[in-house]
Amino acid sequence: NIIGCMDKPSLGEVILDGTDITKRSQKELTEVRRDKIGLVFQQFHLVNYLTALENVMMAQYYHSIPDEQEAMQALESVGLKERAKHLPNQLSGGEQQRVAIARALLVDAPVLILDEATAFTDPESEAEIQRALSTLVKGRTVLVIAHRPESIVGADRIIVVDRGRVVASGTHEELLNQPLYRALWQHAPAQEA
Repeated sequence: NIIGCMDKPSLGEVILDGTDITKRSQKELTEVRRDKIGLVFQQFHLVNYLTALENVMMAQYYHSIPDEQEAMQALESVGLKERAKHLPNQLSGGEQQRVAIARALLVDAPVLILDEATAFTDPESEAEIQRALSTLVKGRTVLVIAHRPESIVGADRIIVVDRGRVVASGTHEELLNQPLYRALWQHAPAQEA
């Protein structure tokens, strides 16, 4: 919430693009979110009476002129071209999450925050999302919040947080030498079963 400009920290500063965003007003933070941050929430935040395509086009509405073809390409990039005309209640949880990801990708923000972006997807859909993200997010800073270590194995840098404190940082290979990370990784398959 702090990185996404929805909450302010009680102490310290948060520097985004050279500016301390903790000193900005709520109106300015709204502009920062609109222009610099793409958010994919765990709860999807889709509009129930809009189709998948229209939900994706909402991102364009706030940034430019809606472009149906561009929105359709975003849906196709996450494997949902055939579900474009479906309402959220006609989509599975994983499909709804992919609509939210397609919407965030259209914003073309320099920072993309994914909060448990693949939590509700099956392994095949998760792999499809990760493939789409790896090709579509080039040149962006991508923050992935995940409880399942297998969701972040390919990350350039992993930061492990335990009870609000950073306890380890590095690549997957480097962190395998850290007892806490190794324990999380070893327990991940059992948690999935």
